[in-house]
Amino acid sequence: MKWQVVYSGILSAGMSGLVALIVTAINTGIDAGLVARWLSAWALAFPAAWFAAMFWGPFARRIARLFVRPPIE
Repeated sequence: MKWQVVYSGILSAGMSGLVALIVTAINTGIDAGLVARWLSAWALAFPAAWFAAMFWGPFARRIARLFVRPPIE
């Protein structure tokens, strides 16, 4: 369980950060205030993404197993 929490946190931090940056840059432009706007957007997106990753992750793995065999670890 601890691994799932840490993994979901790292994955959702990276993905929500990248998506927040791209969407913020597209919607507001690239200028001197971009970093502040991006961090504000990411601060909202990250907790939502972590929550979603924690609860959607197990379902996504089950769905993926319908299409491909999971790797042996």
